Amino acid sequence: MKLKILIDNNQLKSNPKLLSEHGLSIYLEDGPLSYLFDVGASGRWSINARELGINVEDIDTLILSHGHADHTGGLSSFLLQNSKAKVLASEKVSKYIYSSHRHGAPVDLSPHKSVLDEYHSRFVYLKEDYQLSQNIRLVFSRKESYPLPEGDKFLFVDEGEGERPYLADDEISLVIIVNKSLVIISSCSHRGILNIIESSVQSTGISNIAAFIGGLHLVDIEEGQQDDVRTIAEIMKHHYPDMVLYTGHCTGKTAYRELKRVLGDSVHKMYSGMPFIIG
Repeated sequence: MKLKILIDNNQLKSNPKLLSEHGLSIYLEDGPLSYLFDVGASGRWSINARELGINVEDIDTLILSHGHADHTGGLSSFLLQNSKAKVLASEKVSKYIYSSHRHGAPVDLSPHKSVLDEYHSRFVYLKEDYQLSQNIRLVFSRKESYPLPEGDKFLFVDEGEGERPYLADDEISLVIIVNKSLVIISSCSHRGILNIIESSVQSTGISNIAAFIGGLHLVDIEEGQQDDVRTIAEIMKHHYPDMVLYTGHCTGKTAYRELKRVLGDSVHKMYSGMPFIIG
């Protein structure tokens, strides 16, 4: 099984042709089938795909982790280039209007409704965990053992009855079962990495975590509102000592330094073009 980070906030300096942006898109090959997990904030992911030798038109399935624009903004570019793939997403993606209030006036984070409507027949909207293949499972985070990230407090949704706090009930993780262990891919981790791991364990019945790949939404915000990253890291170190963490996108610089301080060589920074071999 092969995986590549098509686009991330961090750029690979040795290959300036690979673009970066505040967004995330991940490509996965599993035997004859290929999957795309999110499409970044724009069409830049597809430019990187071509640079990396990936044929967008051959991708079999697109999974949207949640509805925010930094993960769905490149949706139209995908659908224009690929005429066969189904798009899997939470049913809430088509219902929510997403917004952020972090910088004062609300900013619309919603996917383009016109694109959702035009390509409606290609979408499969999910309500529950979904077995994508023998070794890949899509998991909604239902566990609430730990607090949600502080940055979620700036996020809201509206279904037509006024805004309410965003609880990331649309968020899907992609969980790969390999050698009786789990590799968890979570684009933004709005539900919190610890809750997502617990939900993945509950959904699969497998408790050994080999790796966690994705953003953690531990954003750099005002002092006094910051996440307790040290405690999160210490819990991971105690409960999941064999887990390797690859993170970027919405993981702030301060949070990354604290994770690195506690977890050492178990933490690595993601970048556009980063390759993985799983299994």
